[in-house]
Amino acid sequence: MLPIALLRCAGIGVRCLLAAVVLLSTRPGMAAQKAALQEDRLPSLSSGALASSNPDASLRVAQQQLKTLTTQPARTRAHVRMAAALLELRRYNEALFHARVAVQQFRTNADSQGVAHTYHLLGSVNEALGDSGQAHHRYQQALEGFTRLNDLRSQAAVNEHLGDLYASQHRWERALVSYQNALKIWHKLREPARISVAMHAIGRMYLVQQQYSRALFYLRQSVQRSQELHDSIAVGYVLQSMGGVYASFGSYGLARGIYTQALNKLPRHHAPPVLQASLYENIAAMYDSTGNLPAAEYNLQQALALEWRAGSKSRLSDLYYSLSMIYRKQGQTGAALEALTRHVELEDSVAAETRAIQIAELRTRYETKKKEQEIELLQKERLLQEANLRRQTGWRNVLGVGALLLLLLVGGLYRARQRQASINRLLTRKNQAIHRQKEELDRLNRTKDTLFSVISHDLRSPLSSLYSLLTLLNLGSSSPQRLAEHSVRVSRALDATLHLLDNLLNWSMAQLRNEGMKPKVFALDELVEECLTLLLNDAERKDLLFQNHLSTRCFVRADVDMTRLILRNLIGNAIKFTPAGGSISIANLRAGAFWEIAVTDTGVGIPKADWDKVLGIGVRSTLGTDRERGTGLGLRLCKDFVEMNGGKLSFTSELNSGSVFRFTLPAVAKEAHLPIVSVQDEAEDASVAAG
Repeated sequence: MLPIALLRCAGIGVRCLLAAVVLLSTRPGMAAQKAALQEDRLPSLSSGALASSNPDASLRVAQQQLKTLTTQPARTRAHVRMAAALLELRRYNEALFHARVAVQQFRTNADSQGVAHTYHLLGSVNEALGDSGQAHHRYQQALEGFTRLNDLRSQAAVNEHLGDLYASQHRWERALVSYQNALKIWHKLREPARISVAMHAIGRMYLVQQQYSRALFYLRQSVQRSQELHDSIAVGYVLQSMGGVYASFGSYGLARGIYTQALNKLPRHHAPPVLQASLYENIAAMYDSTGNLPAAEYNLQQALALEWRAGSKSRLSDLYYSLSMIYRKQGQTGAALEALTRHVELEDSVAAETRAIQIAELRTRYETKKKEQEIELLQKERLLQEANLRRQTGWRNVLGVGALLLLLLVGGLYRARQRQASINRLLTRKNQAIHRQKEELDRLNRTKDTLFSVISHDLRSPLSSLYSLLTLLNLGSSSPQRLAEHSVRVSRALDATLHLLDNLLNWSMAQLRNEGMKPKVFALDELVEECLTLLLNDAERKDLLFQNHLSTRCFVRADVDMTRLILRNLIGNAIKFTPAGGSISIANLRAGAFWEIAVTDTGVGIPKADWDKVLGIGVRSTLGTDRERGTGLGLRLCKDFVEMNGGKLSFTSELNSGSVFRFTLPAVAKEAHLPIVSVQDEAEDASVAAG
């Protein structure tokens, strides 16, 4: 708005333009365009949204929420709602209090988004209080927070407020940069309404810097976008600024035409009275500049009628002063005097209101100063009391120092004792570690002795037989029948030797304390069938009957190779100690979280006196029913492997009636959605690895 009083300046120079922009900053302008986008002025922290169209209702809602809500996050948002409503109602100190409470609670809850929004709100409150430095600080904090959160919309809103703040301080370049930053973000978000607002603000910044071509470029872009949005009120504000550009370099007729165009585009019943009054005043100023005083008078009367509806005494005072100048030029002294009298009355009223505000402020300052003096007096009294207390506690301090020294001495002794106890505990742990290592060494020595004993006893015999057979073959003195008998015996001895080597290899691996163990989920019944097939020839040689009673599928989680060796040893022992014509059966039973496998034979059984020796430590070998030799390691190895897989090995036996060996393995439900390993694939993988 460029009122007549400003247009009186020769040529409407830079000083006049700056004054006009300052006046514009107190009027709707850009702020009115942003009214439709009020949610960006105040943080929207919840789905309820902060109502600003009816601040009284919003305030009542917030007060009720603070009375009824118990959860901390909800109460924090109620404080934000209350601060926003109080800001709209111009109760700035109360708004500042609630915003500070909210930001403190958001910090406590580590709510970064809430902190950033509340900083934005605090900036608006501080700006309304006139504390531009604190407002700038809060806006910067909000901008940093929104940048970390990558909240582009909020970044743009804060940049707009920073631009408004810089403009109110006449820092046009800084304001321009902030508006340009906002424009970039609105372009990225494709917000046509906000793009139009930002372009309008940028055009005004170029106007006050007398860069008229750039100002017109951005203002025309803003008008075009507002027209595309069918926002006639926004078009009116931008055209008002465009008229100011033309008026600034003396194109009064063109400026008047643009003002008139803006007025005609406004809706008849919904246009803001302040905007209409401002446009009429601008038109009057253009007529005054071209000497058309009656037209200027008419438009000022229209502006006055609209401004009375708006209720701004300061604006009414300016209009009456401009009208008095028009009457004076027309020679209407009485009308000029009456208008000037109205101007003075309104000025006095504004001055009285200003004085009342100043008196209230002075009263507040006086009361504050009085309270500060009272506080200072209380502080002096407190200092005197503290001095008396210091004198009274002098001796007590001496005693305290003595007690402290005594405590230090006791603490030193206690610490030395603790250090000694720590050293003793360390020595104890070292001794225990040495003892465990000694036990491990003893175990390894026993393992070594066992290996050497088995190798020297059981591995030497078949090798000697093989050597004897080769010697006979070289001599060529034995009959073919005799050689065939020797071949059969040596073949059996070599089979036993290979079995011995297999057991020795697996038993040695078992001594490595679970190293090499690879538990997998597999079907135990398939593995049983595989072992029975492998040992079928041995059973047929003794005319033994195999019976597989595994009626259901049983999935277990264990090492496949270890389980295979367990089954082969138990079935092999059953074959070894069952006389010709006997039978061997295998059955399964679900026992809680385990599957139990039972290998039953009709063999010679085990004397009860030897039960403790069967699974004990050491090597114990017994000849089979067909004079088969054993290794003495099979059952011991089975026991170790079963326990390594989380199960147990047990047996029952009756002399001359047979034996039952049972072992358990952890069961796995078929529907457990675990990968199931095929026994055949596992055997092929083992063969490839061995090769």
